[in-house]
Amino acid sequence: MPFIIMKSLKKALLFAAAAAVLPPPASGAWEKIRDSGAPLAVVRASTGAYEVSYTVGDDCASPAELANAPSGVWSGYLSLVPAEVVNPGLAAFTSTAAASMEGTLVGMTPGENVNLVFGEELSQALSNPSVGVTQLYDNTGTPVNSTWAVTVSYSGQKLVVIPDSSWPKGSVFSVTFSSSLVDINGSPVSPAATVYFSVIMDYAADNMAMAVSDRRVRVSIPANAYSQDFYVKLSTDSALPAVAAANSRLRGQPGAPEFINTVSVKPYDSAGNLVQPNSACVVTLPYPDADGDGLVDGSLSRQKVSGLSVWHLDEARGLWAKQAGSQINAAAQTVSQTVTHFSNYALLAVSDADLTPVYAYPVPFRPGGGDPARYGTWAQGITFTNLPAYGRIRIYTVSGDLVRELAVTPPEIKWDLKNSNGQTVASGVYLWEIAADKARKTGKLVVIK
Repeated sequence: MPFIIMKSLKKALLFAAAAAVLPPPASGAWEKIRDSGAPLAVVRASTGAYEVSYTVGDDCASPAELANAPSGVWSGYLSLVPAEVVNPGLAAFTSTAAASMEGTLVGMTPGENVNLVFGEELSQALSNPSVGVTQLYDNTGTPVNSTWAVTVSYSGQKLVVIPDSSWPKGSVFSVTFSSSLVDINGSPVSPAATVYFSVIMDYAADNMAMAVSDRRVRVSIPANAYSQDFYVKLSTDSALPAVAAANSRLRGQPGAPEFINTVSVKPYDSAGNLVQPNSACVVTLPYPDADGDGLVDGSLSRQKVSGLSVWHLDEARGLWAKQAGSQINAAAQTVSQTVTHFSNYALLAVSDADLTPVYAYPVPFRPGGGDPARYGTWAQGITFTNLPAYGRIRIYTVSGDLVRELAVTPPEIKWDLKNSNGQTVASGVYLWEIAADKARKTGKLVVIK
C-alpha cells in the first residue's frame, strides 16, 4: 500500500519550503501532498515545494530543526492511508445486498439498512447526524418527493440509516446528510452531500428503471416480464469499451450515422445473476433540442430530429444495427424503442438527404440592378438554402462544362460567382445540380453583370 504524506498542524513531520515559508491552511485539515511507494523510512524525499527530512510513520520531526526553525514552519504526519480515502469525506456508500453503480446503490431489499462510511471517525459527543431520506420516484417512475422516516445510528466511521418502514419496491430514494458530522476534534468530516439508491423491483408489477446520470434515460418493464424480483443497472457512459469500439467503426464519410447518446442495460435477479426478460420492454433515450427547431443541438451536421432512431449493438461484429419502429416524442424530446433483449443501445441520427426544399436565390443575379434585396450583391453572391446534412453542388454552363463544385454545409452555402480557377464567371445562364446519395435535384441560375 502506498504512503500518503498529509499535512496538519497537529503532528510533527517537518517540511522545509524551498523559498519563503508558507502559512498553514486555516482549517488545519489533512491535505495530500505526496504519494510514495518507498520503504517506511524516507530520507529527504522531495515533493518539489516541500522536503521531508526523515519519516518512519510517527511523530518524527527533528527537535533541533524545530527549535531553530522560523515560527511559521509546517509540520505534519506521514501515515499509511488507503489511496482511495485520501480526502476526508464519504468514503463508501454500502448495504448488504445492493450493487454499487456510479456512486449509487441499485437493488436494495425493502428492509435493508444503508451504510455511510466516512474517512474519519465520527464523534458521538459532538456530531449532529442530520440525515434526510426522500422517496423521489415510485416503481412507475412517477415523482413522489416524500420524506421517509428513518432511524440513524453511528459509531466509528460508519453511519447507519435504518428505515422505520420497508422501502417500497422499485422506488428511488435520496439520502442527504449535513456537514454537522464531525470528528473527535470537532472538524467536519465531509461537506453536505446527497447520495441515491433504488429498491429491488417487484416482478408482479409494472416497473420503470432510470439512469442515475440522466433520469430521462428509462427502461419500461411490464409486470411478469420476470419470474422473480429483479433490478436493472443503467449506464450512459459512452466510454464503455464495447460502445467506444462501435463508435470508432462508424463510417467517417458523409451520410454515416452520428452518435447522440447511449444506454447499457444490465438486468439481474436478486442473487446477482444476469437474467433477460421474457416479454417486450421499452428503452427510451433523450435528445437535445432546446430551441425546438427540429435540429439536434450540438450535432456535427445539424442533424434533423426526424432522422433519429435507436440502434442495438451487435457485439459479435462490434457494429451498431438500426432497430425498426423507433418512436419520436417531440414534446418530451425522447426516442423510444421496443426491445426483447437487454444490452447496449444508442441513439443515432441518420443524415438527411431530402433535397425537396433546396433552392437558390436570387434569380436572376443582377448586382447592378439597383435593388439588392431582389437582385443580390457581389458581397452576398448566390445562396443555396435548405440544404441537407451532406452532398455536393455542381454548377455547369448550358453546354455542360463544369464551372464549380461546392461541398454542402447545411443549412446554406454561398457561391461567390467564381469558377474553379478563381475567376468571376461571365453573364449568362447556368445550371446547378445537388446530389446526396442517390437523390438529385437541378435548377437554373441567371447571371447579369
